[in-house]
Amino acid sequence: MTSARLPLSKLFVLDLTHARAGPTAVRQLADWGADVIKVEPPEELNRNTLGDARHGFDFQNLHRNKRSLALNLKTEEGKAIFLKLAAKADVIV
Repeated sequence: MTSARLPLSKLFVLDLTHARAGPTAVRQLADWGADVIKVEPPEELNRNTLGDARHGFDFQNLHRNKRSLALNLKTEEGKAIFLKLAAKADVIV
């Protein structure tokens, strides 16, 4: 692996996407070096039936080079955490 900085390495991105087009677009930002955090609902609230299992090949491919955080955005605590992250983000998708 090279130690050269990637072109988007100074960007901080929050990814709230869940269908094919959104994760694919944000994956491109991550592949070019952006620091991406995928914000997901807690497992018990995640009723997403559009994608594969979290550990499946398709999910792993769509979300490569991303970190993840489970937040319940329906609670005050979850909203407060998200707003703190959003204040620092360069991009929210």
